Order: sequence, then C-alpha cells, then structure tokens
Amino acid sequence: MLATYLGVLSLGGVQGALQWLEAKSGAGDTFQRPGAIRGEGFFVLLAFMLLAPLAVAVALFLVLFVLVVLAGTLAPVGRLLGLPNWVLMTLAVGGLGGLAYAEREVWVPWGLWMVGLFASAFLSVLP
Repeated sequence: MLATYLGVLSLGGVQGALQWLEAKSGAGDTFQRPGAIRGEGFFVLLAFMLLAPLAVAVALFLVLFVLVVLAGTLAPVGRLLGLPNWVLMTLAVGGLGGLAYAEREVWVPWGLWMVGLFASAFLSVLP
C-alpha cells in the first residue's frame, strides 16, 4: 500500500477491479465527508489489518468447535453402524458446507459489503 501511495508501484487493472467491487457492494458512499476521506480510509484499513486476523481465528475456532461437537455426537452412532470415523466426519463437513450454501443469502451480502468497504477505503487512500 505504501508503494502505491508513493507512486513506486502502479495498480493498473487492480484499481479498476477495486472500483468495480466498490460499486457492486454498495459501500462506495461510505466515505463522504470531504475533509476526512483519507483519514477515515486509513482508519478503516488499520482496523481491518488489526481485527481481521482475530476475526478469522475466532471463526476458525468456532467451526472447529462445531466439528468436535459433531464428532463426539456422531461417534457412538458410527460405532453402532460400524462406520469408520472418517466417513462420519466427511458427512459432518459436507453438512456444514451444505448449510453454509443453503444460508448464503444471509452471509454473502454482508461479506460482499465488508470487502467493498475495504476496497472503498483502499481507493480513498490512493492519491
């Protein structure tokens, strides 16, 4: 980001892709105060860089916790049916993936808006 700010590196096609993403997500009108656009952009980028790893770790641990609970719940059923554990875990992961796919109307627009906000902040910081 510093290299693009100083003009050492050109974004070229990436900047066009960021503008498309910003327009597609509806987050383009987020930064509107004329005197504070660049400062708000820097703040949002800093917040994303500091909080995104924590949010990813929490989401990963939550998914792993659900998988452990499912494994503990399905293990007796698997022993009763004579199925190996990998079959049950494959079914559990497939079920979670199917649930995420079925509920995509809930989380995809929100995720797209967050990515668009990041793109909008990045474009507001560029000279």
